[in-house]
Amino acid sequence: MTWVEDRIYAAGGDHIPHTWGEFAEQTGIKAVVHLRPGGPVVFCGPVPDAYLWLGIADEGEATPEDRWLAGRFVAECLRVGQKVLLHSSLGRHRTRWVFVSWAIVEGRSAQAALRQAGAKPWLSPYHTSTEVWDDFAREVRRGRRHALAGQAGD
Repeated sequence: MTWVEDRIYAAGGDHIPHTWGEFAEQTGIKAVVHLRPGGPVVFCGPVPDAYLWLGIADEGEATPEDRWLAGRFVAECLRVGQKVLLHSSLGRHRTRWVFVSWAIVEGRSAQAALRQAGAKPWLSPYHTSTEVWDDFAREVRRGRRHALAGQAGD
């Protein structure tokens, strides 16, 4: 496991799910985004307070809806004070797109989010489609403007 941002951690493999109870108690992590094709792995011990499973093996499989869902999930968990584990059974580097989604949902530019995701503790280089992330960032900005416009009329 590695720390990637204040209260956001990333890990991969089978060890943490099998030792979840002890791990959660030691780290205080209560929320999990879990990526695993075919179905989720069982996290042994107490159920995480917040849990999102996506049957995604590789970033290229993530749709804009998946990116929105993951980014908002992490943002909401952090908003209520939870530490979040980004976990992939196929390796922690597979969770990087969730981190980028969260950063963009939180208002960072695609370029800033990608720079951070291309630096330590992540594996470098980060092979991704900058065009996909630029499109996602535009969609997030549009969504934020629409939401603010709707609030102004309430």
